[in-house]
Order: sequence, then C-alpha cells, then structure tokens
Amino acid sequence: MFSTTEYLAFIPLLIYGMTIAELLTQWKRFFDKDHLYWPYFLTTIIFTELAIWNVYSYMYIIKDVQEIGYFNYWIHLLQPLLFLLTVNALTPGSEDKDIEVYFKKRISLVFLLMAGFLSCHYIPGFGLAQSMDIPRIIGITLCLIVAVLKKPIWVYPMTIIWVGSLVVRYIQQ
Repeated sequence: MFSTTEYLAFIPLLIYGMTIAELLTQWKRFFDKDHLYWPYFLTTIIFTELAIWNVYSYMYIIKDVQEIGYFNYWIHLLQPLLFLLTVNALTPGSEDKDIEVYFKKRISLVFLLMAGFLSCHYIPGFGLAQSMDIPRIIGITLCLIVAVLKKPIWVYPMTIIWVGSLVVRYIQQ
C-alpha cells in the first residue's frame, strides 16, 4: 500500500520526468555539427543536471507534505511546473533547424523563467542547502543579466557557477 506522501510525490516527479525526457531528446542535436551551438549545448546540459538534482532533492522535500492541504500542495507543484515551462521555452521543435537563431530569439524568456525557478528555492520548505545560497543568488543574477542583455556569452560564466555548485554539492555529501 502506498502512503499519502508517495501519492503526493507522484505529480511533481512526473513533471520532472517529462522535463528530463524533453531535455534528453535534445541531446541528439549535439551529434550534428550543423545543430551544435555552444550556449544552447551548455544550457541544455546544465538544465538536465538541475532537473536530475531536483528529482533527487525532492525526497527531502516530500516527507514534509504528508498532512499538506490542497492549496499548499500547489506551492510544491510550482517549482516543477516552472521548470517544465523553462525547458519548453528552451527546446526547439524538430522543424527548428537553426539552433543559434532559435536560442537567441527565446533567450529572454528562457532565462527569466530560470531566474524564477531558482528563486522558488527561497520559498519556505524548498531551501534545502544554505551552502547553495551564494551559487543560487549568482545564478539568479546571471539569468537576469542574460535575459535583459540577450547576450548568449553570459552562458559561459553561468557554466562556471554551475560547475562550482556541483563541487559544493559533492563536498556536502
């Protein structure tokens, strides 16, 4: 028999699963040099790892929702839904052949949504690791810079911050 917590964990994990599936389908583009655009490639890798990290982290969040009300449950759905929207804004359809043009056209939307997703970690109950606050704040700032300036070059410092966050998470384990 399943517990209430296991039932409530299903929808957020399903949403993250759909997001991961969407991101992984984009990886086939990396093997075609005509579709390889480094800022898009790095963003897709970062978003894939963040999705997997959030699935992993959800096991710490979900244990607090056994007695949660319906409307408070929606707060727990906000983060995966926002991430799904972010990934849907990022990923081009099969008809979009010029990845660079597509990425530059969608860059503001993608990184505004990502800044919102990262900001969700400050909703009570989602802030798991305070040691991640500095990389997260820098990430939010860089996302806003990318969204406002619309300069893909800012993806490179964001990649450095992401690698730094991986190191911090590894050290914490």
